Parts: sequence; C-alpha cells; structure tokens
Amino acid sequence: MTTAVRARAGSRRGAPGAGRARATPLLVNGRPRYARWRAATLAAVYVLMGLHIAHWKIAGTTLAPLELNEVMYTLELGIVTAGFLFMTAAVLGTAIFGRFFCSWGCHILALEDLCAWLLERAGIRPKPVRSRVLLLVPPAAMFYMFLWPQLRRLWEGRPLPSLHLRTDAEGWASFATNDFWRNLPSIEIALLTFAVCGFLIVYVLGSRAFCTYGCPYGVIFRLADRVAPGRIIAAGDCSQCGACTAACGSQVRVHEELTRYGTIVNPACLKDLDCVAACPNGNVRYGLTRPPLLRSWLRTRVLRRRYDFSMAEEALMAAVFVVSLLALRGLYNAVPFLLTLGLGAILAYLAVLAHRLVTAADVRFNRLQLKRAGRIAPAGAAVLALAAASAMLLAHSGFIRYHEHFGHRAALALERSDVVSADDLRGAIAHLELARRWGLVAPRPLRERLGGLHARLGAMLVDEGQTAAGVAHLRWACALHAGQPRAQYNLGVALASLGNDAEAILALERAAALDPADADAQNNLGFLRGARGELVPASAHLRRALQLAPEHAAAHFNLGRVLLRLGGRQDEAQRLLERAAALDERYAAASRELLAAPEK
Repeated sequence: MTTAVRARAGSRRGAPGAGRARATPLLVNGRPRYARWRAATLAAVYVLMGLHIAHWKIAGTTLAPLELNEVMYTLELGIVTAGFLFMTAAVLGTAIFGRFFCSWGCHILALEDLCAWLLERAGIRPKPVRSRVLLLVPPAAMFYMFLWPQLRRLWEGRPLPSLHLRTDAEGWASFATNDFWRNLPSIEIALLTFAVCGFLIVYVLGSRAFCTYGCPYGVIFRLADRVAPGRIIAAGDCSQCGACTAACGSQVRVHEELTRYGTIVNPACLKDLDCVAACPNGNVRYGLTRPPLLRSWLRTRVLRRRYDFSMAEEALMAAVFVVSLLALRGLYNAVPFLLTLGLGAILAYLAVLAHRLVTAADVRFNRLQLKRAGRIAPAGAAVLALAAASAMLLAHSGFIRYHEHFGHRAALALERSDVVSADDLRGAIAHLELARRWGLVAPRPLRERLGGLHARLGAMLVDEGQTAAGVAHLRWACALHAGQPRAQYNLGVALASLGNDAEAILALERAAALDPADADAQNNLGFLRGARGELVPASAHLRRALQLAPEHAAAHFNLGRVLLRLGGRQDEAQRLLERAAALDERYAAASRELLAAPEK
C-alpha cells in the first residue's frame, strides 16, 4: 500500500517563505478526497436555497434573500440588508482564509464544475480560452455596479446615506420579508442564466469561464485574497510533474508558482484543494504563510499568461461584447446584467471563430475540426450559420432595446413633468409602439407604460374636442393595459358623448369593477341606464354613488329623475332634487322643472 510522503514544512529547497509556513497535515492513507466533500457542500447550497424558498411559501415571511447584489442597496440607499451582511462576512473570511467561498459556496461555480465533470465523463475537455479583453470584463462590471454610483453621487454633490434598517412597510425589508422574490428574476430567466453562465459558457470558453470572464463579485474576492494568510503552499520538494496544474480548474500554473514563490500568489486560485489532492508526493498543502500583499511585488507577481488571440481579434471581441451588452441588458425588461455578461463573452468568441473560418486555413473548437486545409467541415458550416443567426438576432435585439430605452426614458420624463404636450406623448408612444410591434414578446411593463401614455393622450384629445381621435387612443390604452380604471372611465364618457351608449356602459362597468370606490363611474352608469329605460339597475348604481360620495350633486339629481320615472316615490325624489340644487346651483332650474312636471 502506498503511503503519503511526510515532508516537514520548509524542507523544500529554494522556496522563498516556505520555511515560515505552517501546513495542514496530510491523511496517512491515500490522498485526501476534497472533491467529494466540495460536491456535497455545493449540493447543500442548493438544498438550503430550496428550503429557504419553501419556508417563504409556507410561512409567508422569511429571511431576506442572501443576494450579493443587495450590497448596492446598502451603498446607494443605506439599507442594511441580509445580503450585505452575507457579502461582508464572505469578504472578511476570504481576507483570512482565501477564496474558499467561491469554490465551496457559490451556486454558479457549482454548475460550472458540474458541467466540466459531465463533459469530462463524455470525453470532452473544453480548451480554456485566454483573452486579454475578456479579462477586463469582471473589473469593469464591478466598477459599474459598486463604484460608479458612488462617484456619480460625489459628482452631483449628494450626501452619503446613513445606514439604517427597514421593513416591508417601508418598501425594502432588511431581514424579514414577505417579498422574497423582490430582487430575483423570473424562474424562466433564472434557469436560462444557470444554463448560460453555468453550462454553456464552460463548453465554449473552458472551465470556470464565468468566474474568469464574467463575475464582478470575484474581483472583490480577488482583492481580499491578496491579504489572506491562508494559501496553497509547497511543503516539500516538487518533482515538476505538473499534476497539480493539470488538476486546477482555474487554470493556475500551480507547480510553477510553487517552485518560484513557495505559495500560490495568483488570486484566481479558488482554494478548491484539487491541487492538494492531485500531488502524488503530498507536497502541495493548504497552510498559513505571508500573503502576497506583504511580499515584494517583483518577487510575487503572477506569471505572464499566454493569450490565444491577436490584437485584431481582441478588438473584434471587445466590439461584439460591447454591442451585446448594449443590445441585451434589460431586453424585454427581463435579461439581467450577469446573464448579459455571460452571453456577451460567448458571442464575442463566436465572432472570432466565424472570422477565423473565413480567413484561416485550419480552425478547431474543442474536439471539433471546423476547417482543415482551407476546407470548411460540416461543423464549421454549422458554426457559421449559428454566428449569422446570432448576428441577426443581436441586431434585432439592439433595435428593440434602442426603442425600449428611449421610449421608457421619454415616458419617465413625461411622468415627472407638469407640462406635457400631445407631441411629447406621441414621441414616447412611437418608440414603445415599435418595440411592442416588432419585439419577440411584449413584456408587461412595456404594455402598461404604453397603455398609460395612450390613456393620457386620449384624455388630452377628448378635452381638446378631438373626441374620435381620443377614443382611438383610449381603446388602445384599455387593450394594452386593461387594469387602468381611469382610462376605462374616460373611454366610457367619451363613447357616451359620441352616442355609443352600449359600449360606454361596458367601459364604465369595467371602470367600476377596477375601482369600486369610484362614485363618478356609478353615477354615469346610472345616468346611461336610466336613459335606456333600465330604471331599476340605474337606481342601484346611483344609490351606490351616493353611498360613496354623499355630496355628489349629479348623483342626487339623476337618482331623483329616475325615482320620478319609477313612480310612487315623489317625496324621496323631491328631497333628492332639492339637495342637488343646494349642492350645485346649476341643477336648480332643472330640478324645479322636474318637480313641476315629473317625467312619466
């Protein structure tokens, strides 16, 4: 039976700092099996997520989601959230022990490693893609999410927010909430994000590609790792077999860094301990040593990487990524930022593959030979077709996103403005209508905002005497967003003024159903039904209007008229008509005429 080699810490010659490192002991028999423990831990993350959601569904109130992006609410609004405290604890832990959270607690990395394992079982080992441009994506995303809002605050002269706690009643709960899904995408988008950022990106760009080329939180953990004394260290002579480097899923050149520095200084190291398990001599350990920040930078700088792309190809990738970001982020009010980053990286590499298929003699992607000796293989033709389809879809998405962005921006400006013209409303409607008409879907926020704009323009045109044109816009408003009681009411009134009483009654009934406290809707329903001879339901509507608004002069007058026509209620009708005249002198003459000659 083979036993692990027991080497004293610091016995390896030529390893700077290794003599001061304190290493954890190896297992006596065989190599440690960290992979299974880590798989169980990552599976437990999903179990806990499921239990968290189940508790919310059953109890109605639960702990606020432990979402790392809730840090933005703390930085921008000062709301201390469970997600902020969770992120703080993870960063502090990383600053001491290294990036264990990323490899042992991240739900996205769990999917990435699962994908890599499944691909390996299928005999596929994706080639890691090394790009200069894509390495800039995570720090740029981190800057945009966390630093840019603070710089903008300083530029605008706004004060820093004070830290405080909130409840659901105040709009955003710090800890206990009944709105667990408040900051999470829909189930469909969440599953798509998992599929793209956890699986597809691994097949296209290599193991843990989203960690390398997409994750903004990883940048913060990388910075914290620079001060962490807990590191992978060399605890004996290295045979330079490269087993540790081959086992590393983060593409760290483990054996080279251990030989040169005695420890891993690359902050991409996620402390998954696969390199520890892979070392045949047990000379790779996890232990405590002086962190890179306290060493000479020249002695501990990360080894120079070899990149796969020319500068022209890097420029192409940068252009495609930026276009993808602008076209996809927030598309249809659905595509989240992290999903956009993953898709952008994939599309950028797809563009390079398509370019190489056109210009290079030989092109290979993982196990697929796309082009050989200038001849495009069927797989290469499929990649070109995919690239063309992706380009068309991206162009379409960019068109939709352009009109979504400017339409929503114009609508928001109109909502904040006291003075609005019909032309302003038409401009905002034109943008959003193009997005609705040509989009693959019409999301609810777009329909609701577009419906609100049509309702506002329709009411404005009716007030200006353009009733027919106003009715057309009000019909659109109700079709796009049927849940607008005021639009339904205005449509009913406008239709009644055009003599379309039957359709007006339907619109007013919808308005009354949406807003049961609307006395005007009940009054108009009573008036129209009374005019059609439906006296009993008319009286019911008018009595309801008076219950809601006892001082409603028109309802008093209309109910008095209806009761006179019903007969037998002369006294009540007289009181109502006299009350109407007292409330509004415009009804005085008409009330006297009705009482002098009651309607039959």
